[in-house]
Amino acid sequence: LQEAIQKANIEGIPEDRLTELDAYCKLLWEWNEKLNLTRHTSYDLFVRRDLLDSWKLAQLLAENEEVLDIGTGGGVPGLVVAILRPDIEMSLCDSVAKKANAVDAMAQKLKLNVPVHAIRVQDVLKDFRFDSLVARAVGPLPKICTWLEGHWHSFGRLLAIKGPKWVEERGEARHRGLLKGIQLRRAASYPMPETFSESVILQLKQMKSGEIDEEAQ
Repeated sequence: LQEAIQKANIEGIPEDRLTELDAYCKLLWEWNEKLNLTRHTSYDLFVRRDLLDSWKLAQLLAENEEVLDIGTGGGVPGLVVAILRPDIEMSLCDSVAKKANAVDAMAQKLKLNVPVHAIRVQDVLKDFRFDSLVARAVGPLPKICTWLEGHWHSFGRLLAIKGPKWVEERGEARHRGLLKGIQLRRAASYPMPETFSESVILQLKQMKSGEIDEEAQ
C-alpha cells in the first residue's frame, strides 16, 4: 500500500492512517468475494482510483463538517474520508441493503463511528441536515440532481467526483431544468493517473434569493 501511495505522489498521510487504510482494503476485498462492491482489487488500483479521489475530496472539507456519502457502495469515498479525516462527522447511505450492511460491518470492524442508512438519500434528508453531501460513481449528474430535487435546503453543498463526461452531464441537467437556482463550480481538478483524462470535483449548492450564477450566463 505504501509503495502504491508513493507512486501516486500522495503525501501527508500519517502512519496510523495507513494501517487503517490497509485494514479497510482487506475487509473490502473480503466482502467483495460475497458482493460486487469494487473492481479495484489491488493496492495499485485502490490508490489510483479510490484513495486519490477520497484524498482530494478530504482536502475540500472544513474541520468538523457533517457529511453524507450518498450511494456509498463499498464505502468510497465515505469510509476512506472517515479514516483520513477523523474530525469529520461522516454518515453513509445506500439504498441497496446488502451493500449498506456490508459497509456497516466494515465500519464497526474498523471502529469508525460512522452511521450507515440503508435507504435512499431522499429519505435520509427528510430527517437529517448536513454541511456537505459527497458522491462518486452513483450515476450521472441529471440523475443525482433528480434525487436531490426539493431537498437542496437540507444540506449546504454537494461535492460530486466526476470524470471527463461531466460537461455533457451538466448540459443535460441544465436542459432538463435541474440546475435552476443551483450554482455549479469546479472545486478541484486533477489528472487521472496512467490516463490522458482528468477528474473533477464539482460543487453544487442552492443559490440565495436574488443571487445570479454568472458562470451560467
